[in-house]
Amino acid sequence: MDVQAVIAELDELVYQTCHLWAPGWVAYNWSNYTYDHIQRVRGLAVNLAQREGGDRLECDLAALLHDLTKPYDGEYLTDSQGKRLVDESGFWVSATRQPLGANEVTRLYDRLHLNGQVHSRSSAALSWHLLRKRGFVRSVREHVAEAISEHLGPGAEASPNALCLYDADLIDANIGLPAFVRHIYIHRHFYEMRRAPDQPALAELLAHAPRAYVEPYVREALPRWIEGKTHDFPPQLRTAAGRQVAQNRLARIRAVSEQLIEELTQESVAEKGSLAVLLYLLQRSEEPSIADEIAILSNGWASAREMMPAARQLIGDLAAEAAGTQ
Repeated sequence: MDVQAVIAELDELVYQTCHLWAPGWVAYNWSNYTYDHIQRVRGLAVNLAQREGGDRLECDLAALLHDLTKPYDGEYLTDSQGKRLVDESGFWVSATRQPLGANEVTRLYDRLHLNGQVHSRSSAALSWHLLRKRGFVRSVREHVAEAISEHLGPGAEASPNALCLYDADLIDANIGLPAFVRHIYIHRHFYEMRRAPDQPALAELLAHAPRAYVEPYVREALPRWIEGKTHDFPPQLRTAAGRQVAQNRLARIRAVSEQLIEELTQESVAEKGSLAVLLYLLQRSEEPSIADEIAILSNGWASAREMMPAARQLIGDLAAEAAGTQ
């Protein structure tokens, strides 16, 4: 078996699957988010596995397939008081979204009657069958499926693979620069969703009075978000390597926050400093690809504008964290 060729085939299948659903936001995600997230988790999970004694191949496969059925998750279901419903394991219950088309994954999902299952369990079941079809030995199939099934909450006896995947998944969504970019888009999205009829659209506001949006975001929303993530998520991490990565990422995002606040006092910096990166990200499409935006920022955007060192550092660190190397 040419393992790398098979992984590339599975990667393409995951990409196609993530894009079978109609565009649009669901909860705190949008149509282009899931595939980007999967790729970032792959890099970080393998990084953690190398440091924690996990299996590199099995962690890569588990990360690649861990959110395979996530696009089926619709909005969170709530009770009559507006409280989110949870299942017997404590996971939030979501409505089920149906794809617009079909492929190997959706047909197998239907054949195995996985509708309504939490995505960690349904993705685990699918992974076992997909890997068997492609010739992976039973031990690999079982280890990968186990790690996926536990990626929302590993048990006390969870394997290093499961712990590394869990930490990588938690960190990517919540701690560091890729999570910061996600927060930028979430904050922007909810501004548009909640603005009053007499309030300007964000595109208009950014074009004519950007400080009206950027200043409260930088001075209030971003520090509050960082504080919340610092309090809530590091205690949940399960590996020493994951905790170290989280600590390093939190230090970087705090430094970025301080830099942005400092730049608010320097009007000219908005064109060449870290604020310019923030403004660029705010002006992107409603459903951006974080990977595509990082590629644009990294490949000539900063050089063409002779950006300041702090902005170049921000872009470089964002790319490194997205690759899982920091």
